Amino acid sequence: MLHTVSASSSPTADTAHNSCICIFSALYEPHIGGVESYTKGIAEALVTKGQRVIVVTMNTNGAAPEESSNSVEVIRLPCRPFLNGRFPLPLNNNEADRLWSWLNEQPIDNVVINTRFYCLSSQGAYFARTHGITPLLIEHGSAHLTLGNPALDAPLHLIEHAMTASIKRYNPTCFAVSKKASAWLSHFGIASQGEISNAIDADAFVNQASNRDFRNELGVPEDALLIAFAGRFVPEKGVLQLAEAIKDLEADCNIFAIMAGDGPLRCKVQQLGAARLATPGTLSKSDLAALLLQADALCLPSRSEGFCTMFLEAAACGTAIIATDVGGMHEIAPTNEYGILLESMSASDVKAALEKAASNRATIKHMGEQLAARVRSQCTWRESANKLIQEVQASASGAPK
Repeated sequence: MLHTVSASSSPTADTAHNSCICIFSALYEPHIGGVESYTKGIAEALVTKGQRVIVVTMNTNGAAPEESSNSVEVIRLPCRPFLNGRFPLPLNNNEADRLWSWLNEQPIDNVVINTRFYCLSSQGAYFARTHGITPLLIEHGSAHLTLGNPALDAPLHLIEHAMTASIKRYNPTCFAVSKKASAWLSHFGIASQGEISNAIDADAFVNQASNRDFRNELGVPEDALLIAFAGRFVPEKGVLQLAEAIKDLEADCNIFAIMAGDGPLRCKVQQLGAARLATPGTLSKSDLAALLLQADALCLPSRSEGFCTMFLEAAACGTAIIATDVGGMHEIAPTNEYGILLESMSASDVKAALEKAASNRATIKHMGEQLAARVRSQCTWRESANKLIQEVQASASGAPK
């Protein structure tokens, strides 16, 4: 638990740290998602490098308003968890005043903001200005937000543009988690200075795997090519297209799919009645690791990703990747030696890719082996933390980019 009186009363506010970095991220654990994983991973890596790290987030899940986890200090501001927590709206009350008061007393050197369109992102940029700090913004998207309904998406896109215009007023130095996300910033008239990539502790992810035997539990034939999916059952993830592709496969194509997760489209996926598809619901990280270790390939026909954490988790487990050309795909699978790039998220293109995988088992196995080696050498939190430290120091000193 953090002390909330002054900088000197905080058990981690001492002169042993190189600097104090405050990360504003509207989404953080126990909420689950890619931004949350990124924030936690890079925050803990920064701590190991001697930085004092404060994460300011929104209390979407009724968690403790303040805590210290692995030496990362976490402040969760009160909010209304709009859209099931995907877009939290700040609340102004005594609790918020208390937490902001504590934060204002901390000797913060650098401000990092994850994503450009949340209310908390603008609050973080304003906080940086009042403390004479140039904020560093990290973009996590590569396409507009969507609710899967064109009539609702149009006003949502206007709101996204308005929120982006709001944070641009503070002139942040902008980066992104992938090349796709960097390119997306140009849609808003923002020039990305480069990438501070998503990453993973590959061995730790694998070592946490549970003992669940998904093939035995869900009746997957021993000789079947096992395809895994994990994520939200929403239109932008291509879940219906994947389920339709599995259903349409010829009877002699020995493929089985396990689609883990939950969301509004889960019932529609189940109603398709694909005989070789199971939907076990949301899995814990340990069960997800077990599934990926048993799967032959991960299939993600997503419309957009900033830098998909699932790519990193599959690669850590030596699982081949079949995915659309979204954020992170080229970073983790730069050539066809590492994965199969889908032409589109259509069911027909997904089906064709799965048939290709089924007829090239040795190639699929080799792809997984290549990915496992690549993620351990090039996608580490150590490297991402080094890059972030380098950029915040350059920003603080006014060094040219």
